[in-house]
Amino acid sequence: MFHVKQDPLAVFLNLVAAAPQRLVASTEPEALAAHVEDALGTLPLLVDETGPLVDVGTGAGFPGVPLLLARPDLAGTLLDSRAKRCQHLQQVVDATGLAERVRVRNLRAEEHAAAEGRDHYGIAVARALAPPPVAIELCLPLLRTGGVCILHAGAVERSAVEQAAAALGGTLELIDPVPGFEARNRVVVRKTSPTPAGFPRRIGLAAKEPLVRSQD
Repeated sequence: MFHVKQDPLAVFLNLVAAAPQRLVASTEPEALAAHVEDALGTLPLLVDETGPLVDVGTGAGFPGVPLLLARPDLAGTLLDSRAKRCQHLQQVVDATGLAERVRVRNLRAEEHAAAEGRDHYGIAVARALAPPPVAIELCLPLLRTGGVCILHAGAVERSAVEQAAAALGGTLELIDPVPGFEARNRVVVRKTSPTPAGFPRRIGLAAKEPLVRSQD
């Protein structure tokens, strides 16, 4: 008897849709397809980048899982602080053939950056993690110098991103508007020097007391 091997991306989406906890706002096929399209829209920004990759606050697995499936040369970490989300992510990793090169870590970004995650990654991605200045504080300590952080964000205040990046050893390279949306952007920050000791600050402080506040 022959078994038809399922497409790993389809397996992933089926697991998102079947999860007992709500992982995305809608599990309708068109909504899930939009999440995949959004994730894979990052690929052109990663053409010359090397891993490993970390998806910070990955939740259901976006954008990390589609990116790692599309880039079989990359190893990676799916990082999330919620245990139930991590159970789902481990199921995804096991079912999609990613287990040999992708691990799931049930940790806050601050915890990971205080231990083995610091200066470890070549790519950090995050979607709707926090306002860009906060997300930069959580992501840049995880990158080695030369690595790149790509944030999926809404409206972006350039000066705030530039200031936060500079404080964490980074440089803003690009604010890339997402076609078809009035206020959605991909923010590309390059880590150009070591992140100063003491960053990220203790858990929750980046969000409570942002290094840079909006001028609005």
